[in-house]
Amino acid sequence: MRKLADWSRTARPVRKAVRTTSAPADVEDGTASTARRFRSTVQATLPGLSLCFALALVATLLGATEGLTLGDKLVEPIILALVLGILARRFLLLPGSIEKGAQFSATWLLEVSVFLLGASVDFAQVLSAGTSLSILITVTVLLSVSLTWLMGCLFGLHPKLAILVAVGNSICGNSAIAAVAPSIEASKEDVAAAISVTAIWGLIQVLLLPLLVPGLALTHYQYGVVAGLSVYAVPQAIAAGFAVSALSGQVATLVKLVRILFIGPFVLVLGLAYRRSISAKQPGHVHLVPWFVAGFLLLAALRSIGVIGLDWADASKDISTFLFVVSLAGLGLNVNLSYFRVVGLPLVTTVVLSILFLLSVAIAGTFLLGLT
Repeated sequence: MRKLADWSRTARPVRKAVRTTSAPADVEDGTASTARRFRSTVQATLPGLSLCFALALVATLLGATEGLTLGDKLVEPIILALVLGILARRFLLLPGSIEKGAQFSATWLLEVSVFLLGASVDFAQVLSAGTSLSILITVTVLLSVSLTWLMGCLFGLHPKLAILVAVGNSICGNSAIAAVAPSIEASKEDVAAAISVTAIWGLIQVLLLPLLVPGLALTHYQYGVVAGLSVYAVPQAIAAGFAVSALSGQVATLVKLVRILFIGPFVLVLGLAYRRSISAKQPGHVHLVPWFVAGFLLLAALRSIGVIGLDWADASKDISTFLFVVSLAGLGLNVNLSYFRVVGLPLVTTVVLSILFLLSVAIAGTFLLGLT
């Protein structure tokens, strides 16, 4: 009996311990902790994110004003936002609280922009260009990307910066640079430098390009092909085309839109190549295709087969474009201007030679293929 009593006395605490569980309390504490972390992250991100949106709105309004007064947007809002961000960092006493939101805009929002851009890509546009023109566009883009990258490396540019210049000049200017940058983890200084210098020389090209019509006796169709193949961004290509005639503008727009289709493949290939090189240096690490690249290709495929209609595609493109502007404002707020002095001359030389190469291939191909 004494043993039984002793056992019962020792057993009671055990039964009590088994019945008493802290799981609900742990769940509540975990939920509360997650909520606090989320609230803290939002509070830390909001000031910088709000500033980026404000700069993006100013850039968009400046772009709209430019379009109303000059008839065309020669300087895109994405460039204006980048410049505004750089100027704000340089001349304003910005608090440290904006840093996290600016970084969020320059990274995560940029990836979302690339993802949404896929909904506006329709691979059926290649068919409307015709066989000869499609071949010329493909050869020009591939040659230009390869040669520009090689030139950049030879002139001492970092390989990532050389890639950004190559895809920017050869495919679709700022959009291509912004789309490729996160897939190869390019620095914010590389992105800003590539966009800034490419935009400046691209603008000069737009102003001088119409002189080719009398200089080389180009037909308006041929000039449209040359403009669409050589001008770095869509608004500038359209402006350069319609500066001569409606036919030139229509052809330049078509050619430029076909060039844009190369964004997806290049983002995928360059991203995979970069991750393979990282995996080779870090055995055991598996680097998959970035989510925004896979999403871009998925949306592009859905758009091409008609699942995504034109209205949704246009809406997605508008949202993507504005988020690009916001992300470039954040990029500008993070840029160190001293980097521009280091890459200045090699970068300018690479961009100018790349433009001249594009022009040469476009003109030669137009005549050789008999495009009229």
